[in-house]
Amino acid sequence: KMASSVRFPKFVDPSEISEVVFTEEQIRARVKELGAEISEAYKSIEKPLVLIGTLKGATPFFADLARELDVDCVWEFMSFSSYGMCATSSGAVQCVLDLKMDICGRDVLIVEDILDTGNTLQYMLKSLNSRDPASVRTVCFTHKHEMTKPGVVCDFVGFKVPNHFLVGYGLDYAQKYRGLSFIGILAPWVYDKLDSRLDGCVGKGFPADSSGRPVH
Repeated sequence: KMASSVRFPKFVDPSEISEVVFTEEQIRARVKELGAEISEAYKSIEKPLVLIGTLKGATPFFADLARELDVDCVWEFMSFSSYGMCATSSGAVQCVLDLKMDICGRDVLIVEDILDTGNTLQYMLKSLNSRDPASVRTVCFTHKHEMTKPGVVCDFVGFKVPNHFLVGYGLDYAQKYRGLSFIGILAPWVYDKLDSRLDGCVGKGFPADSSGRPVH
């Protein structure tokens, strides 16, 4: 879809988005479907479902999905930081915000904005499963299936997407674009102009591919 088919806020030039992948209407419809699917899956649980949102990107999806669920739930949030963000990254992940509640014996649903390599999700699953929950499942709104490591699986998926740099609906580039109501592909010229590279790393803390371009 052309970028001209959606409304842009004043702080975003339409030329910064090369293609609109999902409109606000498509997002709303898919979240509603996911809400029904997840509600059916958890209809027999005895205690409220523990929803865990990953900050910051999953926030819009988390809020929209929570309102579509027909099961009682409690909200929790976690945040992670990746280190060594270069082409030769070890994929190391550190938890910088942990849960406030005990999830022992509880059904847990991780809410992610995007699943790409799966490094963070693997770390998160290992951490949560060590706390003896009744179950841990995941929902991601977008899944870059071509990038995901073998063995990393998401239980509920909004959309499978190609390996492009996506922004909007919580997804960002240098903290910009999160508030867009749609999901689009960031125009290459936006990150090509970023020339603060050092030892194969890209400025603003984004990992680089073999060509030196950032990957989301």
